[in-house]
Amino acid sequence: MGITAASVEANGWVLRVTLTGSIGSFASYTLDPDGSPRVVLAASHAGFFKSAGTAVAGMLARSLVATKPLRLAVNPASPTAKVIDETDLGGGSIRVRLALSEHIYASDSGLALAVLAGWRAGESAASGISVTNNSAAVAPIPIMRWALAPYDVTSGSFRLSLFVASHHPLGFDPVAGVKFTATDGTTTKTVWATALNTDNSLGDNLRCYSVTIDPTTATALTAGLLRCDAEVYPWLGSMRATDTAGTKSMVSLRTDGFLVGAASPWVIGYDPAGTRYGAQWTYVDPVNGTVTASAAMVATTLAGAKAVAAASRPKDINTAQQAGYLANRTLAAGNGQAAQTRSIDGMKIVLAPGIHSGSGSTSVTTGVAAAEIPVVIMGDPDDTAPRANCIWQTGASGIQRPTRYRMQGLACEVGGTSYGGPPYVFFDNVAIKAKAGSEANTTAMFTASPPGGQWNIAVTRSRYWRHGSTFSGGNSRLGLFRANEHSRTVQALCTLKNRFIGSSEDGYTPVNAQAYTGWPSPIELGQAEDIIIGFNDLRFLGARVFSASSISAAVAGTPNPSIRRLVLIGNICERIGADPQPFYSLGEDTSATMSYNIIEANSFVGERANTLYSDPLPSIVADTNTQLNQAYINRVAGNFFDWLPTKHDDFSDPTTLAVRSAGGVSSPTGYRPQMIEAWSMLYGVGHEGNYDAGRTGAGNFRLESMGLRSAQTTTGVPGFANDKSLLSGGTVTGGGDYRPAANSPLTARPLRGNSDRDFAGEARLLPATAGALQAMPSQLAPATAASATRCAVVSLGLALPLAAAGSGHSQQAGQARVGWAADVTPALARHDHLARILTLGWAGGLVPASGIMDNSAGAALAGWNTVLAARDARMLSVALGCNLEVGSALAPVSVRMTITSGDSLVTAFSGLVLIPGSPRCNLISAGALVLPQSDVVTTLLVAADMRTVLVKKP
Repeated sequence: MGITAASVEANGWVLRVTLTGSIGSFASYTLDPDGSPRVVLAASHAGFFKSAGTAVAGMLARSLVATKPLRLAVNPASPTAKVIDETDLGGGSIRVRLALSEHIYASDSGLALAVLAGWRAGESAASGISVTNNSAAVAPIPIMRWALAPYDVTSGSFRLSLFVASHHPLGFDPVAGVKFTATDGTTTKTVWATALNTDNSLGDNLRCYSVTIDPTTATALTAGLLRCDAEVYPWLGSMRATDTAGTKSMVSLRTDGFLVGAASPWVIGYDPAGTRYGAQWTYVDPVNGTVTASAAMVATTLAGAKAVAAASRPKDINTAQQAGYLANRTLAAGNGQAAQTRSIDGMKIVLAPGIHSGSGSTSVTTGVAAAEIPVVIMGDPDDTAPRANCIWQTGASGIQRPTRYRMQGLACEVGGTSYGGPPYVFFDNVAIKAKAGSEANTTAMFTASPPGGQWNIAVTRSRYWRHGSTFSGGNSRLGLFRANEHSRTVQALCTLKNRFIGSSEDGYTPVNAQAYTGWPSPIELGQAEDIIIGFNDLRFLGARVFSASSISAAVAGTPNPSIRRLVLIGNICERIGADPQPFYSLGEDTSATMSYNIIEANSFVGERANTLYSDPLPSIVADTNTQLNQAYINRVAGNFFDWLPTKHDDFSDPTTLAVRSAGGVSSPTGYRPQMIEAWSMLYGVGHEGNYDAGRTGAGNFRLESMGLRSAQTTTGVPGFANDKSLLSGGTVTGGGDYRPAANSPLTARPLRGNSDRDFAGEARLLPATAGALQAMPSQLAPATAASATRCAVVSLGLALPLAAAGSGHSQQAGQARVGWAADVTPALARHDHLARILTLGWAGGLVPASGIMDNSAGAALAGWNTVLAARDARMLSVALGCNLEVGSALAPVSVRMTITSGDSLVTAFSGLVLIPGSPRCNLISAGALVLPQSDVVTTLLVAADMRTVLVKKP
């Protein structure tokens, strides 16, 4: 007996194994994927690693496990009988097909298989088995979107922020690094980000890759539009850039920042002297002002504009714009852009407190332009509450002439008419609602469509509610929607950190209002791809969270319409309405190719999330035998589901049965055995760390596997702090608290992810909790102790007494030991010599990190009962080249990584070999980490600030 051949099939996720033996059954296999995996496939793939603050090319070693033997497609004659996919090849040889935990890609190399004894009844252990790679699957590229609105103005340093997600994060780092550049067309500034950090420029503490560019250092950048780009370097796969041509072209920079595709630049106006886009202020006085425009209305400061006599101020917005025309400023040529006469780029039209109805009847002369930077229409910043007191209502007249506007710090009230037709509009810190009595009016705010392939609206820090039109009403195409409150459906390319306003608060919200839909009316490739919906508070929902759009098969180059590169991450979704629709429905009742999507760390509370749930709806008999859905290379990780149903070939579809019956098919059935190309979803390929409580659905349409460290049940009790959803069993009011209790079955599931913070901004500890929120600590009080010790002592708040196993000086290598009277997981542990917060989690015996300093060469490191994770920004999730499971024996595997601390290189090494044996690790201070041949390591972390390597043993 034994394995004689092995190969990966073209789909990339099925391992085909040929061995000597006879046909068996499902009971013949004990694969134990969540314990000691008995079938492990090693491979290597080109990617990138961190090195001295940048990302460099390297090889990522991967370790995939077999999760389950496949079944055969359903036999309509006996549809309830599941038959194992084993084939008798004759001559005492059989072939079995096994599902892998992830995809093998066509570009993977060095495939080798290792099996433990008993993986199949009677089989012995073996290793080093060569595996043929027949995969045609293409490795994924990072998914990315700019997280700030373009075409702002800066006089100095400015921030670049890019939200990134990948299919292969390591620890809580989505990618190895992001290289940011800013150029004026001649000089280029470059800054790297190799870890997530916080962009709080909009007050929402968004975790993303964010850097600050200083245009004044060394050779300063010149005034004008600056082109900003990013290059994203994943741990696995190829770099993805916003500048696909690699030329950083400045030719069409005035509109390139509006391009729909994720591969597009971000643009900002640089005005160090404050004269190119500034120094044009008007103060609109609707009571005392005049409609006779004059260049004298335009001042260089707000104080100067207010100093204009009341009767000489512009009465309305169009008069102010005409005054800008008469001021006749020329925007000088610069940074690849031609000169522009009659420029009102960056002009600030300040609305006095009171009601401003419409934009005014003054005719604005053709030729006035905001060619580079929006005209700003803003409430009086000297008013105590401009969002309440400076009110701009739609009226009989709309905005004239210029193409781009920024509404800022005011109230917009809509009803009956629109604001007009400017193609590009930005909202920042604006309160938007209907005029009193017009709450049911569905007139869109704007009427103009953006040019093909462009978006035209960005919204930040604003509130949109009590109005009958969706924000995407009319011809609007939203790019960025971040840090807002809203009660109407939004269609945007990137929605981050928003709050949905429930009907009880809004007062006018339809009970079935959904939060988001896919990009509207897709035309060009890319318009329905790279859509990101992240960290939104979607409680109080009466209907869907999201409905996807797709691009045509012809445009996408896939057999079916494509749903591709969608990211749903970190959202809290709570259903309270009676609408029967699921939270989302991907590939339902239609043929679809669902690929390269990421659904991660969400809490879907109170309703189901349908994924390839129903067959396409056939209309002729031929459809019933040929229509199919497809799914591959999707990451579904760390989510809480109340039910994750999926339908494939093993249910009787009533539409199919009716079509076959009407078409005269003999013995018609509703079964469609061709529906197998979406089986990577059915078998949980690329899934990990999920929990399906099964509180609805009665156990129907379950996945064959939820993925590694996942569970699906029909009796799940999530243990939420305060469930107020439809499935709470109590009063359904909405606004629940969905933090799981410390003993919740949601805990200790994901071991990696695309964000190091949960929805509430708390550090995600390893192993993390499934869902958007980390579990609540059960044995802790607020931290009160403090220590000035360099490394070992942290400030812990504990509700239980501590029993010290021993004590020692924190800098006395190898001596200090602390034991606890009970398992303790600190919610916060503050290192007094760090600027940031350090969070630790452990169970059992603990050796303080400083007990073994990096200058104590050869000192043995202790084994940890659970992973020790640091919340500090300088905590490094080491780039291990394999997915190592707790308690598993490891075959030799090559690992390459570089470890740096906040201020210096700690150690760097490559070609690390992990070999089964006794758990012991030595740290050599000479710059190499050495594991003797007797070592076994299942998780390796480096706390850079402690300069210590922490080793987890079985």
